[in-house]
Amino acid sequence: MWLDKYCILCLVNSRVKDLIDLGYSNKVPEMLRKLAEILEQGYARSRAFAEAFNYVKVLTSSKDPYSEVKKRLKNVGKRVARIVEERLRSVNWDVREALRYSAAANIIDTSVLGYEAVKSLDEAIMDKPVIEEGIEMLNRYRDVYIAIDNAGEAEIDKLLAKALEFHGYKVTIVVREEAYEIDETIESFEAEGFKVISTPGNLPPVALLSNGFVIAKGIANVEAYLEREDNALQTLHLFRAKCDVLAKKLKVPKNSVVIVSGNYLKSLLSVL
Repeated sequence: MWLDKYCILCLVNSRVKDLIDLGYSNKVPEMLRKLAEILEQGYARSRAFAEAFNYVKVLTSSKDPYSEVKKRLKNVGKRVARIVEERLRSVNWDVREALRYSAAANIIDTSVLGYEAVKSLDEAIMDKPVIEEGIEMLNRYRDVYIAIDNAGEAEIDKLLAKALEFHGYKVTIVVREEAYEIDETIESFEAEGFKVISTPGNLPPVALLSNGFVIAKGIANVEAYLEREDNALQTLHLFRAKCDVLAKKLKVPKNSVVIVSGNYLKSLLSVL
């Protein structure tokens, strides 16, 4: 499933931008040929983006091309997390507030077409959701997965895990096994006492979890959920509508903070 034909343009822009940003602009022709092959295969969006990033790794001879970037983002995230932690302590680790902070932290990205972070993480963390739906689903579960997205914001997601555990939930954090853009992996993520598992390869975790309730971060997990043909997962998605396509479909301003259930997303977007 592709939400819109412009998602193809986003794929091309993302992978070409990766090579330019990483200092391999001379490899762009090879990437464009590979992208043509991937698109001809007719893959769903999640696999197309993952396969294309795997080729970035081939062309740069690196299993994690953004490893240094992730380290810098992590340092920023830790600094902001100290501020957020104090605020959550003052409200007795309120889960709804923790969800809002986690969603707002989804400000960092490297390759969404037309997206630029206009705020620092420090500023963005205070933005409130323009859609806040489905949070009551948590009342039906005690075991919760949190599917992590980008480095840096993951430090705020750990506070969400801490808030859930404070209120009696059993939390498992899920990351990709292999590198994808600036996302955390099982190798880069600092567990800090949390239970952490990885899903194989570099597809979004929501594409590969078999069942349960998942709090899923980021656009990639949104699209992976929409691609699923089963109803094995119940999900709550925390993200920013960073791209024009998703903002238009959700009828929200671009870069809006969104908390929404997977069922709501499917009812709104599955006809596309």
